[in-house]
Amino acid sequence: MVLSGVLSPIPGRGRYRLRSPGVWLLLAAVLLGGLLLAPRPGQAETITLNFKEADIESVINSVARITGKTFIVDPAVRGNITIVSSQPMRADEVYGVFLSILQVHDYAAVEAGNVVKIIPAAKAGQDLVITADAEHPLELEEDRIVTRIYRLQYLQADRLVPILRPMLGTRTGQMSALAVKEGNALIFTERAGTVERLLRIVRRLDQSSGGEMEIVTLEHADARDVVSVIREMELGTGRLSAEQLRLVADSRTNSVLLQGDPYHLLRVKATILHLDTPLAKGGDTQVVFLRHAKAEDLVPILTGMGKYDGSREERRGQQRQDVDIQADANTNALIMTGPPAVLQNLQTVIRQLDIRRAQLMIEAVIAEISTARAVDLGIQWFSADADKVIGGTNFPGSGASMSGIAAGDEGSIAALAGLGGFNMGVFSGSTEILGREFFSFGALVNALARDGDTNILSTPSLVTMDNQEAEIIVGQNVPFLTGSFTEGATGVGGSPFQTVERRDVGIKLRVKPQVTEGDVIRLQIEQEVSSVERDDLAAGLVTNTRNINTSVLVEDGKVLVLGGLISDDVQETVSKVPLLGDIPLFGALFRHTRSERSKRNLMVFLRPVILRDQEMSSRISQGQYDMLRQQQLERDSKGVKLMPGQNQPVLLEFEAFEDQHFHPLPPQSPASEEDERVAPVPLESLEPAE
Repeated sequence: MVLSGVLSPIPGRGRYRLRSPGVWLLLAAVLLGGLLLAPRPGQAETITLNFKEADIESVINSVARITGKTFIVDPAVRGNITIVSSQPMRADEVYGVFLSILQVHDYAAVEAGNVVKIIPAAKAGQDLVITADAEHPLELEEDRIVTRIYRLQYLQADRLVPILRPMLGTRTGQMSALAVKEGNALIFTERAGTVERLLRIVRRLDQSSGGEMEIVTLEHADARDVVSVIREMELGTGRLSAEQLRLVADSRTNSVLLQGDPYHLLRVKATILHLDTPLAKGGDTQVVFLRHAKAEDLVPILTGMGKYDGSREERRGQQRQDVDIQADANTNALIMTGPPAVLQNLQTVIRQLDIRRAQLMIEAVIAEISTARAVDLGIQWFSADADKVIGGTNFPGSGASMSGIAAGDEGSIAALAGLGGFNMGVFSGSTEILGREFFSFGALVNALARDGDTNILSTPSLVTMDNQEAEIIVGQNVPFLTGSFTEGATGVGGSPFQTVERRDVGIKLRVKPQVTEGDVIRLQIEQEVSSVERDDLAAGLVTNTRNINTSVLVEDGKVLVLGGLISDDVQETVSKVPLLGDIPLFGALFRHTRSERSKRNLMVFLRPVILRDQEMSSRISQGQYDMLRQQQLERDSKGVKLMPGQNQPVLLEFEAFEDQHFHPLPPQSPASEEDERVAPVPLESLEPAE
C-alpha cells in the first residue's frame, strides 16, 4: 500500500484512514499518489513510504505504529521530513530507513530498555548507548549509536587518538584513550558503521614491529628470579601483554634479555636495576623447620646438591661455593649457610621433599594344614653264650639295641623304656644240661602307629609409612645346643660346658611398601614361618621353616597370594636280614618295616591398605580394638572356673579408652606463617598439678 503523512492504519483490518476529516487532506493524499491496497494472502504486509515536507512528529508516530516501538521525543527535535520511495518495505526495513533519516537531520535514536529516545546527535554521546567489546561486536544497524572498547597490543592508545579523531562525526563522534596502567585501550562512541570502519584501521596499525632489544647483566640477583618477578608484576596483572614485552633469562651469563617498545623497556629496566641489589648482612643463613621429613635424613641429600650452584657458578667456571648444612634434631630443623641463589634452589627441593608420606597397613594370612601318619613294625633277636653275643638282629631306627640290653648297657635299657607303641620281649638265660651250658636267647617285638593333624591359621598385620621397612615377629626364642666340652682334666674333676644358640622360631614378616602412581603398591616382602619338630628320637631340635622372599605389585585394598606349598610325601623303609628276611611269613622275624605319609598345604596371602587420612586410621584402629573387646566379653560371660564371682579382664569401650588414656592438647593459633611450624606450649601447662 501507499502511505502518506496523513494516513494512519486501522488496527486488525489492513486498511488506513485519514487522520482528520477534510477535503484538503483527501486532495493531499491524491496528490501524493496514495492508494489503498489490500495485502495478498500468505504475504507479509509491505509499506511504501512517501512523505513530502511532513512534520517529524507525524513521521515518528507512523513509524511507531508500523514497528510497534515506543519513542520518547526530545523537545529539541523539530522540523519537516521528505521521504521518496518507490519500493515496498517490511516493518524492520522501515526502522532502518527511519534511523538514516534521523542521521541526516542530526538526530539520533538511543535505546534505553524498552523505549527509544529521539535526541539531538550532540547529546547522543552523553546519553545511554550500547556498549560492546571490539573483539566480540554486537550485530547492530550501522546508524545505531554504540560504544566500543578496543585493547591495543603494541601501540600506545594516546598516540592513536590524534590520528583517528578527524575521522569521527562532527557532532556524535567521541573517542578517548585509557592510560597504560588501566589497560591501554581505545573507547569509541559513534554510529556502529563508523566505529567498525575505524576499528579496521586500528587493527591494521596495531601490528608488531619487532621492537628494540636490550641486555641487562646482573651482579647480585639471579636472572631467573628477576624474570619471574617482572612477569608476575607486569604480565600477571595485565598491564602488559606477552606481545608487548618479551623477557628471557640467560643463566649462563646471569643476564636478562628484553625486547619491546622503548617506553616499556625503559620502565622495566629501571625495575630490574632496583632488584639487582646485594642482600643485607647475615642474609646468607637460613633456618628451615621441617613438618614431616627428618632433618638428619635430608642433610646428606642437600649437602651433595649444594656443592655447586648449577644455575650459574658451575657453568661459568667460577670458584666452587660449598653450602654448610646442619641438622638440629631437637627442633627438626635445617640450618643452611651459603650463597643466596643456592639456598633458594635448596628451599625448592626441601618443599618437595618435606611432604607427609602415606601410611599403609599390611595384613597377612598364613594358612597351613598338615597330616602325618607313621607305622613301625619289627622284631629283634639275639643269641649269646656266657662270654659274648654270638648272633642276632639289630635294625637302625628301632630305638633300643638288643645287644646293648643283653650286655646291660644303661643307654639301651633307657631307650627301651622310651619306646612308644607296643613292645614285648622274650628272654631266656643260659641253660646247663649234663654239665654243659647252652646258648641264651632273647627277642623283642615293637609295633607303633602315629597319627598327627595340624591346622594353623596366623594373621599378622602391621602399619608402616611409605617406603619405610617394618618387621613383626611372633614366636619364641628357642635355645639350640651347638656344642659341649669339658674344661680341665678329662677325668674326674673336669667341668662340662655346653654352648647354646638362641633363635627366633615363629612367624616373621618383614615388608617395605612403596606407593606408586595409580595407588599401585610395590611390596618387598620377606615372610618366614618356622616351628620346632617335637621328635624325641632326634639328637637335637629340628625346625620346620617356610620362607618367601619376593617383590610384588598389588593395588590398594586387593588380596594377593604370595606363594604356597602343596606336598604329599610317602616313605617306606624296610630293614632286613638278607635272604632270611625274604622268606614268606617266617621272614618277618628277620626284618623291620617303617611306613610314613605326610601331606602339607601352605598358603600365604597379603593385603595392603593405604591409610589416606587420620579418620581412616582411627576407623581401622577402632575395628581391631572392638574385635578384641568382643572376644574378651565372650570369655567374661563364661566366668572364671572354680572362682565364682570373679570376672575376666575386659577392655573399655573405644571412646572411653581414648578419653581416659589420651588427652589432646588444645588447638593453638600460630602468630604467623613462620610460627605455624612450631606451636609453643604455654608455660602454665608445664606446671605440676596440685
